[in-house]
Amino acid sequence: TVESRATNYRWIIDPLDGTTNFLHGLPHWAISIALEQQGEIVAGVVYDPAKEELFTAEKGGGAYLNDRRIRVSRRNDMSAALIGCGLPVQNWKGRRLGFARQLEKVSDVAAGVRRLGAAALDLAYIAAGRQDGWWEYGTKPWDVAAGLLIIKEAGGRFGRMEGDEDLLAEGTHVAGNPDIYLKLRTILSEV
Repeated sequence: TVESRATNYRWIIDPLDGTTNFLHGLPHWAISIALEQQGEIVAGVVYDPAKEELFTAEKGGGAYLNDRRIRVSRRNDMSAALIGCGLPVQNWKGRRLGFARQLEKVSDVAAGVRRLGAAALDLAYIAAGRQDGWWEYGTKPWDVAAGLLIIKEAGGRFGRMEGDEDLLAEGTHVAGNPDIYLKLRTILSEV
């Protein structure tokens, strides 16, 4: 994170989201850059060099994949929805927070659940309509800052199960098209 107090701007950068994928030669990782102005994300970029896909958004200007405008999916039925997630690894404290029960409940009602290993790309994929929803515990601001704006500008929703006052704070992040987002939050809150 790079800050300039004189102008109230902060760059939130993840130079390699999906590090484990990268280290194993799995071509699913990205560079994520967001610009925050006075506490609000105003620009975001997620770049996937392996696929040459550049997801961008500027507050009020829409979301784009390369030079093409993108929108979230219109699916409203969980039984047709593809949901992304993050999985607990090693001593990740999300294990103790009911993730296994959440995964079971979502798997029971969704068309499919995927763990792709790069949160920034999960969010970009929701914005492009490739996934309908996503949740993960323990993401960092640099994992989600650019993606949350890209989703919003593509017509989707992004929030935190622990409260939406500080969207970059640690917690369980949830995103999706408007219908699936609400249904996913409801399912997760039951656990």
